[in-house]
Amino acid sequence: MKVLIISYDFYPENKPNAYRWFNVAKIWKEQGVEVFVISANKNQFLPYEEIDGIKIYRSTEYFVGNIKYKYRENVQEESQISKHNSSIDIKKFLKKGIKKIYDFTWSKFYWPDYSFLWYFSTIPLASKIIEEHKIDKLITVSWTFTSHMIGNKIKKKYPSLFWLADTIDVFSFNGKINNLFFYEKQNRNIEKEIFLNADYNTVLTEKIRQKYVELFPDIKGKIAVNHNVYLPNSFDFGKEPDLDSKTVRFLFLGTLIEDARSPKRMLAIFDMLIKKYTEYNFILDFYGEFSDTMGSFKEYPHLLGKSIFLNGFINREEVNLAIKNSDILVNVGNKNEFQEPSKLIEYMYSGKKIINFCSIEADTSLELIEKYPLKLNVLSEDKCDENLLINIFNFLNSSITIDKELLKTIVKDYLIDEVADRYFNIIKKDIR
Repeated sequence: MKVLIISYDFYPENKPNAYRWFNVAKIWKEQGVEVFVISANKNQFLPYEEIDGIKIYRSTEYFVGNIKYKYRENVQEESQISKHNSSIDIKKFLKKGIKKIYDFTWSKFYWPDYSFLWYFSTIPLASKIIEEHKIDKLITVSWTFTSHMIGNKIKKKYPSLFWLADTIDVFSFNGKINNLFFYEKQNRNIEKEIFLNADYNTVLTEKIRQKYVELFPDIKGKIAVNHNVYLPNSFDFGKEPDLDSKTVRFLFLGTLIEDARSPKRMLAIFDMLIKKYTEYNFILDFYGEFSDTMGSFKEYPHLLGKSIFLNGFINREEVNLAIKNSDILVNVGNKNEFQEPSKLIEYMYSGKKIINFCSIEADTSLELIEKYPLKLNVLSEDKCDENLLINIFNFLNSSITIDKELLKTIVKDYLIDEVADRYFNIIKKDIR
């Protein structure tokens, strides 16, 4: 079997789609599948390389598409600006200016999403790979939705090619994708066309599947759920308790976006916690992408570099150590009620305590974390008052634990072997 995967994000990027499909592809390669991938070069990656037997091609977004990667803000630089305003130089000023121009012009009119220029270079490259290597299975991964646009075009050109459209993030009923004033009807129409033209579709949750079947009844027989993925490891996440220590380390891993996953409420509660329990040394470490939310962090200059520490993305080994050295893991829910929080699976697998800050009443994190006993949900309607601080403090000091067998049961459907097998059974059976 020869499979072509088209995904805007892919290895070596440390993003959910890249993590998911790189590890699925590695398992398939070990099973004898020949795997080809097309992703975006993002002004930084090689046009071709082979990693672990996976043939990875990268196509361009041309000048305008690449400029956003050349001039995007670096969160570590920004955190330094928070502490040393005098260090802002002309180069940083220009980068911020270019980003603002991009946000108020180009980003208001592109369709279907910010990667649309990638479509034009990927179509001919995909056609060449399909013809030269006799590809018989095509998989497109959304987000970004442009991947599905590419798949739709290829399917029309090669109708006998089996096409699986894997939707990680919803499109037509996601208000943050593009300018809905211009494109709401167009978004709905193109997503319906793609779901119907694909031979099979997969989504992350049953709630998403039901929503799509409600919108597009004709796809009911060819859409299934395949959950987020976690790659288990034998790392020991246990931390030796220090009964004399008054230091409590909180850890957040992932991406924060002001409109979708804002840290505002979490930071306000953390500040209140520090002021109430002055005998404790509370430390909150962030690892990931936070440049869009720097305004929220700058509201707490007295905490930056002292109680709050901002860092960029780290590799897998560093992630394991960060989790091990933490006492409490922090999750911030997404305002999109149709997105499954992948980071929570990794959190649960560690067996650590989790504080889950919900962003909306129908936060999807609530369902995922429901059976996990070492959690405290801070609901969107909870008042930020004395009672909440007491509940959090009591949770920090509680002695609850989790049975390893229960943990295995909770995360079973999310483990990489399970997820890879579900995908493989779909494309192997060639369900049409």
